[in-house]
Amino acid sequence: MTAAETTPVKRVTTADVAKASGVSRATVSYVLNDVPGRAISQATRDLVLETAHRLGHIPNGPARSLRTGRSNVVLALVRDYTIGYVADRLIEELDRALAARGFVLVVHRFEEDQHSISELWGMISPDLVVSMGGLTPPTLPEHSPVRLLGVHGIFPHERAGAIQIEYLHSRGHRHIGYAAVDNPRVALVAQERYAGAVQATAGLSLPPLRRHSLVPGDVDGANRALDDWLGGDSAVTAICAHNDEMALMLMSAMQSRGLRPGHDIAVIGVDNIPIARMNVTTVEINVDAYTELIVDRVMRVVDGEALESDPVSVESLDLLRLIVRDSA
Repeated sequence: MTAAETTPVKRVTTADVAKASGVSRATVSYVLNDVPGRAISQATRDLVLETAHRLGHIPNGPARSLRTGRSNVVLALVRDYTIGYVADRLIEELDRALAARGFVLVVHRFEEDQHSISELWGMISPDLVVSMGGLTPPTLPEHSPVRLLGVHGIFPHERAGAIQIEYLHSRGHRHIGYAAVDNPRVALVAQERYAGAVQATAGLSLPPLRRHSLVPGDVDGANRALDDWLGGDSAVTAICAHNDEMALMLMSAMQSRGLRPGHDIAVIGVDNIPIARMNVTTVEINVDAYTELIVDRVMRVVDGEALESDPVSVESLDLLRLIVRDSA
């Protein structure tokens, strides 16, 4: 082994920055922590900051948190699996928005594991924990200053299901099938979208939805559902799919039977994923508006505001948009 492989890298300290800058450690500490009320010239501040950057000084997170009472870290908890196009975009935009405000977003994927959260807690000392995707918020240690924010209830999944039904009804459809997703990890979202569709169906005095739960990628299951939907005297003329992936799977199964989506039977999805943009009628989630909504709540909680029950006006925030294409 070479010396580079065996010798640990020495962490650059405030003492190193002070020595290289020719100032005291106290001055370095005041500058790096932006302590107000200190008579330090701008030239000295610039020198300390430039030296710290040149030497590669990295602030000690826990120590900084103890000094300032804030770590500027937001911890987002999401489920331990690939969370999909919309959620991935949301996290990307949330990261960008928080960075612009001086915060670091740490994303941790887990499955209700309190032990792993406790370990992470000790390492990063977050100012705020954002629980996403319907996860149960973790149990905080007694007297913990960390704040919790659950964001699942912010998004109107029920309204997405209702928009699907309302559109199909406006196109003259009465007998409608519903393709739910058979995946316990998205059960909460699936339940809310279906509930919205059921409520809209009842409100429009339509026959009850004919529901089938399908496993993503299970073409045989899709064909069995189509056999049921298309059989009998009250065959469905349209299908609401839980999301665009489900809609595309059903459309593929239809085409293998010689059926034309949008002509022989209508199909509508949710999400407006890139692959659906050729021909799938869908309900698009406005990720930019959704991110702005969540960032607003995150920053209000970080600043100490206690958020009361705050119902979201879907129309005013423009979180959902119907996109009409060939499939319905």
